[in-house]
Amino acid sequence: MLRRILAAALLYGIPALAADDVVLEAMRDELARSMKKLQLETLQKPYFIAYRSVDMANCVVNASFGALVLSACEPPSGAGFRSRSMNVEVRVGDYVRDNTNFFSPLGLGGVLRLNNGLVPVPLEDNYDELRRQLWLATDSAYKNALDIYAKKKAALENRTRTDDAPDFSNEQPFTFEDSAPAANWNPAEAEALVKTLSAVFREAPGIDNSQVRLTANTWFTRYVNSEGTSFLRGATFASLAIGADTQAVDGMPLSDVEVMHARSFHDLPPRDEILKRIRALESRLENLRKAPLLERYTGPVLFEGQAAGELMMQSLGSALVGVPRVVVDDLRFERAFNANGGFADKIGARVLPDFMSVTDEPAARERQGTPLFGGYPVDDDGVKAGRTLLVDKGILKTLLHSRALIPDTTQSTGNHRGTGVMPSNLFFTTDKRLPAEELKAELLRRAKQRGKEYGVVVRRIGNPPLALRGWRFMRFSIAWECPRVLDFTGGIGAPLYRFT
Repeated sequence: MLRRILAAALLYGIPALAADDVVLEAMRDELARSMKKLQLETLQKPYFIAYRSVDMANCVVNASFGALVLSACEPPSGAGFRSRSMNVEVRVGDYVRDNTNFFSPLGLGGVLRLNNGLVPVPLEDNYDELRRQLWLATDSAYKNALDIYAKKKAALENRTRTDDAPDFSNEQPFTFEDSAPAANWNPAEAEALVKTLSAVFREAPGIDNSQVRLTANTWFTRYVNSEGTSFLRGATFASLAIGADTQAVDGMPLSDVEVMHARSFHDLPPRDEILKRIRALESRLENLRKAPLLERYTGPVLFEGQAAGELMMQSLGSALVGVPRVVVDDLRFERAFNANGGFADKIGARVLPDFMSVTDEPAARERQGTPLFGGYPVDDDGVKAGRTLLVDKGILKTLLHSRALIPDTTQSTGNHRGTGVMPSNLFFTTDKRLPAEELKAELLRRAKQRGKEYGVVVRRIGNPPLALRGWRFMRFSIAWECPRVLDFTGGIGAPLYRFT
């Protein structure tokens, strides 16, 4: 009973010592037993084992035109909103070459599962049951790792690799302890808010569909590995997504969305500010409904505001992520897994103008007074968050990666999140800044050079994951300090764009 009380204290933010955490105790004890005793006959023992446990609580409330559509939200004392999952990672071999980064079309092994097992664990803080589930999952992952490692060694026996990046980086042990966050939402308040906000669209002309979605989450992650790294990491997040669909007079479907983020439900903007942004959304859609089509345009375009950040996210975000080379036992699949996508072959080359630089800074929590929500103190591999210079004055210096190394790297950049690697807080900075009026003058100058009577200004760009169907679960932030004028060498063909 004492163990249950202490674990509950951790989940809801009441101070408690990590040493009294039943879940963490079970993870540490099973890790020690596995590293000491886990071995199948004369085969290799694991050289690395890691356990990660995530306790999650969430609240999701949806409304449309003032009517509640979904309410999956309970008070913190309820049991229906909580979930717990554990992840087991087992590696055999050594840091240079192990059982990961391998694909077999018959075994469907290392790449697809990465030898990590999701363990179905109970919400009850039962030490013996947690140990049992971890033992079963670790045993299964170990046998799977041995099988994949043998196949990988066989595939490499008569093959010359052009790159020899180690499979796993050797990192210094790191310890971090954060308190568990408290679920701080009130279901009645959440439902009332989305119903009130969504009712505003009843009065908006031409709106075919609308939705207001409030999402609030808390996470508490426990992590231990055989190198001595451990962390307790808590986080809370809340977001309000407001979207609406309409149709232009010529039949083109149109949509727009407003998204507000905060560290908690009570940190969301005041209701008056939210209503103001809803009215602005309605106004934009009404103007688009009546706007003429721009049938074809080839010339300079000025991206500013939300569009500037969205442009860089969609065009550069995924390109700045490095992926380790995958060994396949059937060479027919090698091209599919090792195609040079993104900027993998552009290290040392120019990818942006010489006055622009890009850094990834997961530890940053704000930028010039604006809160950022894509950061973290330690990544999911237990690597301390740092600062990575990706582009220096236009030259690509490196790519983001995890402990699964890419060529010419020796350490992780600390960007393992969830099932893969992704940016955190991306900062785009420039040494050449122009005031708004000078940017507009530059746009018109370039338009005149191209024989155009006007230039195009883009202030908003759509993001499909933020449509009414839903939105991205993982997040990263962009700080954009330099609206730019870009030339489209191709054309913008009808009927893709409408301009007001």
